[in-house]
Amino acid sequence: MNSQMKWIQSPENPLIKEIKKIKKCPGKRIFLEGPHLVETSLMSDYAYIEKVLVTEKFIEKQKNFLEILQQKKILVTIISEKVAKTISDTVTPQGVFAIADFKIKNINDLSNPTFIVIADRIQDPGNLGTIIRAAEAFGAEAVLVTYGTCNPFSNKALRASAGSIFFLPVINVTVKEIEEFVFKYGLNLVITDLRATISPFNMDFTKPLAIVFGNESKGVSQHLKAIKHVSCKIPHRGKAESLNVAMAATAILYEILRQRFLKSP
Repeated sequence: MNSQMKWIQSPENPLIKEIKKIKKCPGKRIFLEGPHLVETSLMSDYAYIEKVLVTEKFIEKQKNFLEILQQKKILVTIISEKVAKTISDTVTPQGVFAIADFKIKNINDLSNPTFIVIADRIQDPGNLGTIIRAAEAFGAEAVLVTYGTCNPFSNKALRASAGSIFFLPVINVTVKEIEEFVFKYGLNLVITDLRATISPFNMDFTKPLAIVFGNESKGVSQHLKAIKHVSCKIPHRGKAESLNVAMAATAILYEILRQRFLKSP
């Protein structure tokens, strides 16, 4: 163990208080918990690790991980188990945390897009994180987030994204910006709607498009529906409730990838 490492044993330490503030309102600076998120962020072009906090137990089990952090000259601080529990969102903390600077993109940073996902007023961070994960996995170039959607950089959303949020832009936008963006690049706007009559299987998803997934209970907003669009819904044969928004998004985004793969393997 490096004797030069800083130690924190009190939950009242200024750094711990700073972390709690970041957790309450993540944005340009985000808080990461768990080895997977921290390690994944090291491969990202959108996140820069400021500092990492680890427990002694984590160091004993993950010496190789610690060596990677030291090679990258990342500041590592050792914290007590008591401190770890005060900043963790899990019952049994995994013993590694990080503060990272996140490069928040602007919609004007995107150019010539062909596949955009729009999350409209999604309330559950688990749903939003899953949509981001599916969007990145199936080839979307960005996720646009409308006003009223939960914070995509919250701990729960980050965990649900499984690190995918580090590999594609997640951008807050207004409806007006979406309308101008869609028009500027000639994107087909596709809205998911339970009242739609067209199945995703009967649509051409090989053309440039932006697809919208709406609020869990209210669906896509009327403001977005006012923009020229086509609507679709997933066929449902089961007797149980329809799929939740994250499951529906995953199914449709896979269909988009499938069609595009068949056209250009």
